[in-house]
Amino acid sequence: MNTYLIIGVLVLIGIITLGSFYGKRKIWTRDKEFFNYGETHNENRQEQRILKLTVTIGFGGDEKTISENANSVVIVETMQSTNWNKFHIVQLEDLSSKGFKALHVSGSFDDGLASGLVTDDDHVLLVKKIKTVDQMTEILLDFLKGEEIWRDKYKYK
Repeated sequence: MNTYLIIGVLVLIGIITLGSFYGKRKIWTRDKEFFNYGETHNENRQEQRILKLTVTIGFGGDEKTISENANSVVIVETMQSTNWNKFHIVQLEDLSSKGFKALHVSGSFDDGLASGLVTDDDHVLLVKKIKTVDQMTEILLDFLKGEEIWRDKYKYK
C-alpha cells in the first residue's frame, strides 16, 4: 500500500510540475507575442510614407499639386481624368524620404508612355514598355503600397 501511495504522490507532483511549466510557458509566449505585436506595429507606422501627387502638363509646363498626402482613390481619379492625348507627367514624391525621391509616369498616346524613378543621385526608367493608362495607374498604386512591393514587381534601369 505504501508503494501505491508513493507512486500516486509522485504522479501528482509530476502533473503539477508539468502543468506549472506549460502554464508559465503559455504566459511567456503570450507576452512575447504582445511585445512582438508592438514592434511590428511600430515598424508599420515607420513604413507609412507621405506621398505628394502632382501633375505637369506639357514639357516643363505648370505643375499642379493634386494632393499633399495621396491615396489610391486620388491616384485613380487623377489618372482617369488626365487627357493622355496631350503630354503629362503624374508624379508621386515621397516627402518622408531623407532625400528627394519621386516616381513618375509620363507621356501621351502619340509620344508613348513611360515611367521613371528620380532620386538625388539617379534617374532610372522602367525597362518594360507601358501600353495603357491602367498600367501606369497600377505602377503608381504599387509604389503607394510600399517601395518594396513596387521594386519587386518592376524592373528599372
